[in-house]
Amino acid sequence: MAISVATLDWGNRTPDLFIDSMVKSAKVLDRFRLIDGVKSKVQVPIFDASLTFGSDLCTFDGLSSASIDEKEMTVSTYKWAFLNCKNVLESTYRSVLLKQGQHNEETMDAQFKDWVFDYFAKLSAQKALELAATTLATEMGADATVLDYDTNAAVSSANVLSLMEGAYQTMSDVMLAAVYGDADRALKPAFFMGTAAVQAYQIAIAGLYTTTAQGVVEGNIPAYYGMEVVHFPSMAAGEFFISAPENVVMLTDEYNDVRAIDMKWEAELSSDKIWGQFKLGFSYLKGDEIVYAKNFA
Repeated sequence: MAISVATLDWGNRTPDLFIDSMVKSAKVLDRFRLIDGVKSKVQVPIFDASLTFGSDLCTFDGLSSASIDEKEMTVSTYKWAFLNCKNVLESTYRSVLLKQGQHNEETMDAQFKDWVFDYFAKLSAQKALELAATTLATEMGADATVLDYDTNAAVSSANVLSLMEGAYQTMSDVMLAAVYGDADRALKPAFFMGTAAVQAYQIAIAGLYTTTAQGVVEGNIPAYYGMEVVHFPSMAAGEFFISAPENVVMLTDEYNDVRAIDMKWEAELSSDKIWGQFKLGFSYLKGDEIVYAKNFA
């Protein structure tokens, strides 16, 4: 998603920065695997292979295998619209920043234009975060291959470490191998936790120190059981999941779309029509490499 705004000058903004600004505003989205070019749905390949070993040099046992599975993933369209009338800013103190006469397309001063770009990107990021959390939680909750861990309680600073330990003990052998370095470390799992859970975790970790560690002072989020703790702010307070970040997928139709936000001057209304639209979807590759922790009661 990006920006292309008629003849208005957007300072140092370039047409391909909008979706990038959105993703960077929500750092967790930048950790997911990106699948681009999806207009409605796509069959995503999932590769697997196994080796069968023998010892007879003179025998060819073709028992090893490789396979390609496919998982259907979809995107949905999201749009917003904003009518910006010239007289709104003309009636305020900022009117001194508007330098042209009445019959022109000047409705926003340069400072406001920059702020609008950044803030629309931030609001779009919030929408993407909400969509990611609800979509992933719904899919994980209905997927029998996902490894469920029932917390049987709300997450708090008093129990968060024991709950994370329980989820850790629920991990599959493949997930554990990635943590210990016995498998592909690029697929090393991480804890994905909402704001309240991360806050509880930081308080619990700080309570373990007899002296205050510098990382605690600086507000760092330390790893636990060798796994990164990733802040996923839109996740519900009472749940978290463990997965390799690359196992989680974000889909869009065109990452560098230069028309994801656009503007049209309506002379008879003395107004700019500003609107944005983009496609997003979220899913994951392998449910059996995810531990989903929540109170299932």
